[in-house]
Amino acid sequence: MIALSDSDRRALERMTATFSTLEAWRVRSRCVEEPERGSEAALDDAIWRWMPPSEIARQSLVAATQHLNLARTAIEAKDIYPSSHFTVLRGGLVGASQALWILGPDDRAERQQRALRVIDEWYRRALQHAAEYMPLINDVSDRQQMQRSMAHMQRRRDDARQLWRKTSTLTERQTLELTDVIAWSASEVLNDPVRAALVRPLWQQLSGDAHALGWAVMTRSSLVERQAGGMAVFAAGGDLQRVGQAFTLSYRILKTGWSLFDRRCEGL
Repeated sequence: MIALSDSDRRALERMTATFSTLEAWRVRSRCVEEPERGSEAALDDAIWRWMPPSEIARQSLVAATQHLNLARTAIEAKDIYPSSHFTVLRGGLVGASQALWILGPDDRAERQQRALRVIDEWYRRALQHAAEYMPLINDVSDRQQMQRSMAHMQRRRDDARQLWRKTSTLTERQTLELTDVIAWSASEVLNDPVRAALVRPLWQQLSGDAHALGWAVMTRSSLVERQAGGMAVFAAGGDLQRVGQAFTLSYRILKTGWSLFDRRCEGL
């Protein structure tokens, strides 16, 4: 067994300290939760009852919870992966940041407009998937049903977009941009502007891992051998400190998101 350095041990301790809370959120995620009457979230939901903003935020929190618990499972098994751990943590960061982005502003109109952008992306991706699947449907009645479903979803998307308005952070036509969502959410939980600025390059690395592009792994590698012609051999293994950085950031955003969800959903 390889002895952990002090830095690795601290990174591991920071992660394991979250495990009991992650387990509680995992159990909580099994049940549907609706905002109490008269709550901020209930009032937010009035803008689009077909896919309420509170439910979009809750789905994002649940997705992030699942991803962080999957990362936790590997850590508990003493498996730290050079690439796939970061792919999983990317999903956790996306879900947590998206939820906080929706729930965070104190201004109701801002929260509603942000939710409408996420809802539009939900419809867009669902329609894109249905369009890819359509040519594979051979049964005529099934194809017609799919066409009706797609037309219905497109109408919903069009109607939701009619509700878009300009806010202090969004133009009237601005669509969802995950990089901006993650940067905003990180700045909400990190008091240090320098640390918050480092989240963008971290996000780029995580995306490189998710797309199986080796450059992201190389940023966490060490030189093994220099070779002729400007070539070299690098090696990368599991990195507790790097995993801990992404894990802890995602957890902090997720914790803030769950707290805000409870606050916004509490009735008067």
